Amino acid sequence: MRGRGWAVAATVAVVALAVPVSLAALAGVGEPPTPLAVAEPTHASPAGDPAAAVALSCSGAASPAEVVPATNAVVAARMCDTDSGVAAWFAPQDGLHEGLEPLLAVLTDAEAVPETSGSGDRYFCTDDGGYGFDLRLALGSGEVVSIPGDTGGCSTVRIGGADLVGSDEVLATFLEALDAQRADARPPAAVEPLDLGCRNAEPPVDHRLSLIGDPSDLVSAVTCWRPDADETPPWRDRKQVPVRALAVLVDDLTASSRLAGGFGEPSCPDGYYTQDLVGLTRRGDVVAVRGVCREFLTTPPRFIATGTTDVDLELPYWTPSPRAQRILDGLRR
Repeated sequence: MRGRGWAVAATVAVVALAVPVSLAALAGVGEPPTPLAVAEPTHASPAGDPAAAVALSCSGAASPAEVVPATNAVVAARMCDTDSGVAAWFAPQDGLHEGLEPLLAVLTDAEAVPETSGSGDRYFCTDDGGYGFDLRLALGSGEVVSIPGDTGGCSTVRIGGADLVGSDEVLATFLEALDAQRADARPPAAVEPLDLGCRNAEPPVDHRLSLIGDPSDLVSAVTCWRPDADETPPWRDRKQVPVRALAVLVDDLTASSRLAGGFGEPSCPDGYYTQDLVGLTRRGDVVAVRGVCREFLTTPPRFIATGTTDVDLELPYWTPSPRAQRILDGLRR
């Protein structure tokens, strides 16, 4: 299950969080949306620059994008996480220099949020929470432009002072392109250490995770657990997983995971409980391996542009070996 298998399987998976849904059109609108201006439209493919992708940061200066840059003007892209006030997440630590054309095509095709017409026809936005982001595009001129977005609400990006529909598709297209780029690239020599933890909040919220990543690449992790209860109790006993123990767990889940449509009948000799591993991968992603007693779901969360899921999708589940289970049991004591 190494490599892209985890991430590709998860492109249509929803794990523990609600999927942000974009716009729901109940009827037509009075006037068609005005097409977005594009700087000198061209069909030339962008020439990605790996060095520019590495140098592109989320903390550096960037100018708001007034138009979608010409396709062949963009040499790299970087997705940065921002606080939407609802869903906290970690954006990828690596920049994109391959597969830029589909991303720019999605931005070019984005249309303005339709207004309510005088005839009573309406276009409704959902109230679902989403992921806030800042998409940064590095141009061959050396300029960096910023396109903010939020997959919640109306699922919009902002270009030229206008809110345009389609941030969920922008995010999904970026992650798909990055996934493909990683398949042919070695992991970086070092990544930024991130805060690993099991989030306790009221109402309960999920861990802060990445939307891309492979649990078989874990290099550090913490674990936490909670017993069954009528109301979701706080996570208990956040513990660092020893390096050697984590290596055993990773080897075991990589070798023993199988595709299934859901959790099986739980084996809970000590009573029903949930136990999660939250860890950092060698590519800088934060992923969760989620357990119900002695079975674990080993795919990361990933959302697709349409906001729908394939209910028949099979995902990788892991039943630990006796040796691995002893390690997991010990981490709960």
